[in-house]
Amino acid sequence: MSAREELYEAIRLHQAFIARKPGGKRLQLRNANLSRLKARRLSFANAVIPGTNFIQAILHDVRFDFADLFACNFVEADLEGSFFNRADMRGVNMARSRLCDTDFTEADLRAGSIIILESGQEKQINRRSDLSGADLSGARMWGTNLANANMTATKLHNVDMSEANMFAVNLEGADLSGCKMNGAKLKNANLKGARLKFVDLTGADLSGVNLRNVDLSEVDLTRCNTNGAIGVKRGPKLPDSIQERIDQHADWISSNGQNGNPLNVAGEDLSGVDFSGSDLTGACFDECNLRDTKFMDAVLMLTSFRNANMEGAKLTGAHCAGVRMTGAKLDRAVLLGAQFDVVAQRDASGKATGESWKADLSNASLLQCDVRNVRFVETRLGNVQFRGANVSGASFKNCDIEGADFEGCNLHAALTPIGPKPM
Repeated sequence: MSAREELYEAIRLHQAFIARKPGGKRLQLRNANLSRLKARRLSFANAVIPGTNFIQAILHDVRFDFADLFACNFVEADLEGSFFNRADMRGVNMARSRLCDTDFTEADLRAGSIIILESGQEKQINRRSDLSGADLSGARMWGTNLANANMTATKLHNVDMSEANMFAVNLEGADLSGCKMNGAKLKNANLKGARLKFVDLTGADLSGVNLRNVDLSEVDLTRCNTNGAIGVKRGPKLPDSIQERIDQHADWISSNGQNGNPLNVAGEDLSGVDFSGSDLTGACFDECNLRDTKFMDAVLMLTSFRNANMEGAKLTGAHCAGVRMTGAKLDRAVLLGAQFDVVAQRDASGKATGESWKADLSNASLLQCDVRNVRFVETRLGNVQFRGANVSGASFKNCDIEGADFEGCNLHAALTPIGPKPM
């Protein structure tokens, strides 16, 4: 009997075990290979099969209730209509799988810890459950534990996720249209670029949640906790012509450049537009007219504003790491609490190179600008005109200020002593 045939015999005996028939035996396997298995109305309920490989399996209406599925691999499997009630699914991989109308009621999909031997030493590895790119339309996930799970770009149309534990879950780019999330615990979750149309969030905990680039125009946040949430302060809906490009930009960011297109509006007149709460990482606003434009709480990492007119712009709380504002005009702009940090450079494999991109405001004009509590770290401020700016509480750590003009500024109120300008 081949190894595969032995597995099928063990599964047959488990069916007898579930039905309480003579000769039945509970299925107990570890790291078994059931890839591309095709079955309907089979039962793995109460089975102990950690690490089992179900890659590209087609298992419709199959029961996995109360099963031990620790670190199992269901990548690209079709599990439509199956049941995982109260199953142990810690560290499971269901990336790109079809899970329509499945039932995950009170299943445990938290990260799982496994022990491996490396050079003769035991090493503990934490493995997050991965449902990225999966289709869970119509699934039932009431009370499911999804803490720290990866659900990027997951399709969750009309899913009932009431009372689910979704602490720090990554839902970037996910489609949650029509979901029921009453009482869901989403603290510190990432919903950047997610679709939340007609989502019911009554009683949900959204504290610390990232809601950048999320259209909240049809979402009721009045009955949930949004304390510390990022992106809740989104301004009014953007014009359709701009929103379409923002959506393309969000796809570009979430797919690491594989989809969508980076936002490039160089030279355009966008005065008065409200981009508050948007993630504009890597966008180009060079030579734009941005008078009175709002970027409050926006992510402007590596964003370019070279020679842009930003008079009276509002950048309160903006994240400006590695931003390019050389020659920009920011007279009377509000930068209250903005952060101008460095961005670590990484190679193609994601490894840090030891180099970094610095925010660059060289030759910019910040006359009478509100710079209170702004954090400048290793920022290029050469020849910047700060005359009359309010720098109370601002810090200038290791900044290049050669040629900068601070005449009329309350330098004594700055957190970092600026001292005399270099000769």
